Amino acid sequence: MQVSKVNFSQYNQKTAKQNNKQNQSFKGLGALDTGALAVAELIENGGLAVSFTLQDMLGTNLPRPIMGLMRNKKENEGKANKGFAAKELVREMTTGPSMFIIPMGMLAGAKKMFGKTIDVPANVIKSLSDIHISQVAENQTVNAQEFFKGAFAQIIKNAKSEPEASKETLAKAAEFAETLASSVADKAKTKEAVSKITSEFVDISKKFATDPAHTDFTTAALSDKVKVNVKDAVSYISSYADDVVAKTKGQDISKLSAFIKKISSQKVIGRVAMNAAMYAAIMTFLQVIPKIYNKAEGKENAGLKGLMKEETLKDTPQKEVKKADEQKNKSNPSFGSAAKVANALTGSGVVGKVANGIEFSGCNLPFPLLVCLMGLGILFPRLKNAKDKYDREEILRRDLVTCTVMTVGEKELRNGFSKVNEATSGFVLANKDKGFKDQSMFKRFLDYIRPIKGVNVMTSDQIISKYSNLEAYKDGLKGFCDFIDGQGGNIKKVLSFTPESKALTEALLKKEGKTLATADNNVIKEVIEKAKDSQEVKEIMKLFHPSREVKIDNKSFLDKLLKRETKMIDNPWVKNAKTLNARFTALSVLVLVPVFLGFMLPWINERATKKKFAEENAMNNKGTVDNNFPVLNYKTPELFKEMANFV
Repeated sequence: MQVSKVNFSQYNQKTAKQNNKQNQSFKGLGALDTGALAVAELIENGGLAVSFTLQDMLGTNLPRPIMGLMRNKKENEGKANKGFAAKELVREMTTGPSMFIIPMGMLAGAKKMFGKTIDVPANVIKSLSDIHISQVAENQTVNAQEFFKGAFAQIIKNAKSEPEASKETLAKAAEFAETLASSVADKAKTKEAVSKITSEFVDISKKFATDPAHTDFTTAALSDKVKVNVKDAVSYISSYADDVVAKTKGQDISKLSAFIKKISSQKVIGRVAMNAAMYAAIMTFLQVIPKIYNKAEGKENAGLKGLMKEETLKDTPQKEVKKADEQKNKSNPSFGSAAKVANALTGSGVVGKVANGIEFSGCNLPFPLLVCLMGLGILFPRLKNAKDKYDREEILRRDLVTCTVMTVGEKELRNGFSKVNEATSGFVLANKDKGFKDQSMFKRFLDYIRPIKGVNVMTSDQIISKYSNLEAYKDGLKGFCDFIDGQGGNIKKVLSFTPESKALTEALLKKEGKTLATADNNVIKEVIEKAKDSQEVKEIMKLFHPSREVKIDNKSFLDKLLKRETKMIDNPWVKNAKTLNARFTALSVLVLVPVFLGFMLPWINERATKKKFAEENAMNNKGTVDNNFPVLNYKTPELFKEMANFV
């Protein structure tokens, strides 16, 4: 049946302005949104290392030394407190950067010494070695490109839920393998290859997803249990081939499977050992930092400068620093063969779960290690090296809050902000587990504040995969609507986002005697299902095509900094979703964290110390506090008890 085209000319400028007014995010905030997107993109590409460093630099490294200079300025005859500022500067400049510079340097050296798989997660090495061994058993010899084909066939087969790889799957895997193999020698070409493979894999994942609402199209499954981002998967496949596959050349063919198992097991053990070594190196350096910044501050507690006489301050006894007893080196226990150890490290038991939980991502710390580092690497040594009770209380007050904000606070706030934006815009901006809508309000709240799993704000790649190229969905526009509905979004608001899409949706509903004003998610999905071959549905899907596809030359500083892919995909829906998520990221990193951690916390600490000092002054009924300050000399259990009492 011939369907008449919608006449968009009737929607004049006034109508367009009214539609845009209904969704203020469509208008955007101009340069502010452009800046917010740039900051969010930088953080997303750099991971925790960039996010933490930006917050650390803007929230502590720069403002706290400034506040340190003004510490007790009124009481100190207007003089700058250089000692306290030096302490703040050294402490902040050495703590945050070292947590990422140390593993970055170690990884760079380890790659040259031990091969590229030292930067590949242990369970990924195990999965790739299983693929490699299966190929060797079939073909007796495998070069890099053939290995690529086998690995890509595995992730495509899993995305399509095929029991065995079909001819189409093998053909597409061969195409991916050729694309990657022809680009590995050139970094620029490799980026293009990764972008192409990722884009095509996302389309395959969309087409065969039975649950588009809860399927992450950007995730590739190397096995039933090992799933990673598809971009990372391509990188890992290339690293494994460069390291392990290359070593099989010239080996005895009859013993090739055993050789692969042996070398991959060694690589697994090496990777886990590397994780432990990087963590130990960071932890060790953090123990030394308090001694460095205490030396920069001077013998006295500069935070009390101006509150008591200079000679009294200098005579204040300092706590004794006891040298730690040297631990005797213990020989490593024998675990038997490398294969048994590797199986334990990549298995589903306790050892495997622990090994998987402490996996670094490049120089990015995993959450469990980050939390341990905050407590044992930052808070504890600072308390142990505190100069007096005033210093100790300031450390607890300042660092407990700082560590909480830097580890979990920002994520929870972003989740909350995305929830508000979802309610007002109708867009889906965060990933939620299946059944989330049916949970109690309390459980939904817990999912929003959980630091691991739970609700997670969508990445830029995930937004692009969901909000563009709707033809790739298994059920086309209906599949897209299933995603919006399944994640608690509002289909009516999403399809009314532009004047064109709103007019087409209204025309579609009108044919079935429905109106957009009264239609809910179920009604719209039913109408779209009935009219899936209609011209209106096709026109709506066309609107979601990329409206901006720009090739990046990677020459500008910003492009290099953001590590932009060869192509940037954008349409009104993608741009709006990305902008809504980016706004709070930028606001948090550029405003909230610097103001709260950088200026408010030091201000609170200064006034709390002055208040306590004044109270003790009044109790002693003297001009200055007795110079015999309580001295810290706690053993470890007592120190933790003091922390618990303070909290």
